[in-house]
Amino acid sequence: MIRMAVRAVVAQWSRFVLPLVGVVLGVAFVSGALLYGASVRAALDRAQPSGIVIEGAAMTPALAARIAEAPGVQSARLRSTGRAFLVGPDGGVVGPPEWAVGADHVGDTVRGHAPGGPGEVVIDDQTARRTGYDVGDVVRVIVGGVARDARVSGVVAADPMGGTFMAFDPATAHRLFGHTAIEVSGAPDTTALVPLLPEDAYIASNAAAGDGEKLTAILLGFAAVAVFVAVFTVANTFTMLAAARAREHALLRAVGAARRQVMRGVLAEAALLGAVATVLGHPLGIAAAWALNGLFGVGDGPPVPLRPFTPVPVVAAVAVGLGVTVAAAYLPARRAAAVPPIAALRTGLPPTTASSRTRTVGGAAATVLGSALLFSGSQDLVYLGAPLLFLGLVAMVPLLATALTALVRGPLTRIAGVRGTLAAENTRRNPRRTAATASALMTGLAICAAVTVPIASVAAKAQRDAETGDAADVRITPMDFATAAADLPARVAGLPGARAVTPIVPAVLDLGDDRVGVTGVDPTTIARLVPIRVTDGTLDLRRGMAVSTETAADTGWRVGSVASGDVAGAVVSLPVVAVYDAPDGFHHDALVDAAVLPEDRTPTTVLVQAEPGQADALKREITAALDNPTMLVRTRAEHRDAEGARFDPFLNILYALLSISVLIGALGVVNTMTMSTIERTREIGLLRAIGLGRRDVVTVLRLESVLIALLGTLTGLVAGGVVGVAVVLTQGGLPVVIPWGRLAGFVAVTTVIGLLAAQWPARRAARTHVLTAIGASE
Repeated sequence: MIRMAVRAVVAQWSRFVLPLVGVVLGVAFVSGALLYGASVRAALDRAQPSGIVIEGAAMTPALAARIAEAPGVQSARLRSTGRAFLVGPDGGVVGPPEWAVGADHVGDTVRGHAPGGPGEVVIDDQTARRTGYDVGDVVRVIVGGVARDARVSGVVAADPMGGTFMAFDPATAHRLFGHTAIEVSGAPDTTALVPLLPEDAYIASNAAAGDGEKLTAILLGFAAVAVFVAVFTVANTFTMLAAARAREHALLRAVGAARRQVMRGVLAEAALLGAVATVLGHPLGIAAAWALNGLFGVGDGPPVPLRPFTPVPVVAAVAVGLGVTVAAAYLPARRAAAVPPIAALRTGLPPTTASSRTRTVGGAAATVLGSALLFSGSQDLVYLGAPLLFLGLVAMVPLLATALTALVRGPLTRIAGVRGTLAAENTRRNPRRTAATASALMTGLAICAAVTVPIASVAAKAQRDAETGDAADVRITPMDFATAAADLPARVAGLPGARAVTPIVPAVLDLGDDRVGVTGVDPTTIARLVPIRVTDGTLDLRRGMAVSTETAADTGWRVGSVASGDVAGAVVSLPVVAVYDAPDGFHHDALVDAAVLPEDRTPTTVLVQAEPGQADALKREITAALDNPTMLVRTRAEHRDAEGARFDPFLNILYALLSISVLIGALGVVNTMTMSTIERTREIGLLRAIGLGRRDVVTVLRLESVLIALLGTLTGLVAGGVVGVAVVLTQGGLPVVIPWGRLAGFVAVTTVIGLLAAQWPARRAARTHVLTAIGASE
């Protein structure tokens, strides 16, 4: 039977090409994810200090001295690190802001010398190559929102994590960042160190390595979706082959082959297909990992060497290539083995009405139960209901295929005449085949819709909050991972075009048994910049604190109450002078005069009011005055648009990762159409003989392909949309927004996929000579 399996695959190799490509892509995705994840972890491991790192707020010389005396400790050195941004020759920040690091100088320089004072800095060699800066150049450095000039005194080796690294002399680093960590060398017992640490200090775990594990898990999750889609293509291929070769299998049974032998023969074909997919897929995965590594590196760093033949990726490639392919072919193999010898006298497999009925009933039950869980109001039950709904719809797709094609038969007939009728009837002729093909497309699109709807809802709320949260004409915010200088509001207030300015300075009031967020603002301008409605008292923040109605209800405070507690180490007593309602976009529990907060509290936002019609001019004025690329200066409209577009990069990455699944689903449509036209060669010949033209044949097959693609698309989008709406409803106060434009884009893309999928099979069918087609065996 194994020889027969090999001969069957070789003889009908063209029928296995497309499912093979689908499995190859799945194997490549898994291998690439594991290899790239391993390279990330390797870089993270290289970037970690060799000893133990202790972090916390209370990093003092006295603590370092106590730790240095612990058994097994060779040295305990205070370190100072923080965010430091380098301005490039183009005036922008060099590199991603999340990888902009400043620290005290430790170690040797590649060239030049260590920084000798506050006017000198050392940069890494990757940054030097990227910018063209070198020893002796004067560069602009931004720390804590303050820009200063410094001369490059030396260059150090790049960190394996990449990014922009700058080192200062120890005194300057301490002044800029404070003492942030203690590096411990030697072989100490960590349990002996714990009693020496103050309450807020801790031994840092390798959190970065954990991030590497998370990245691998995310990539493998998307790879699993691609493999799941490939299963449909493989299963559909072997199902169609089993039907086409039913007489062959029956003859084998008639000459003495047992059921088990026939089944083993089909599974051997699947195993051969899986072996080839493994051999081709793993090298493709290596290439994909190399591409990702070269394109993105690790962090912002240089590429890390890959080890492509380590056990885990190789074993995973074999498991996916062989295991998934054989598993997908198992049910078709069982059906092929169940063909009785008498079937040698007829063509095709007998219908399985009972099985279809059971599948439909089970699918309906799962769909109803999944829907009930989705809209139960519990966020936890949503995650249980979503897969149930999806699996139920997969089981019900044959019924949906029959119903939907019957629904569109009339309109198609009116639009395309008999060609539309033939396309609709061919689509519903074999509902299970149509369902398997459509389900491959449905999977990726359902996930797209399930994520797109909540993201669109969050983005819409962010835009609404940006529009209604305040009345500022211009807003200044630090870029991600940057901070604003404490004097930023005063500098902006001194500009001629600024009518009113207020900082937004967040802090926490620790009451001992509770904590309340307090926000420092300018008491003289806040009412002009934020539409606050006072419900009790007077908004005079120079005399005390104003609290929101929600905070007043939670704490029991009212006008005249006194809140005493700790704010960043400073003990304060704040009488409540007002209770207020604020717009949804202004989410602050309590407002205080920013002057009562500790000096080290810096604003996260500065709101500015311009002269009427002068917002753009004021923006240009502020940008020129600050000369600081880490400060984002936006008008009201720009801020609203930026809030709405904040999640676009995430969606683009999601769509890119799911595009592999959609591609495999598209290959499934091509595969179904190709094998279907081969099966129906005689039928197409007869249609040609009674007057159907070549163009008509092409049109019929294109319409059929588009119907299958749209069935998967619409089912997936509806299922994903329902899940997305359920997720949104579990988030109180979030509006349900259906992004019709994006969903229409998905429909348009899959329509094109359907047209392209039918291109080659339709041309092949149309070019087959009528007599040759009529003479073909069924």
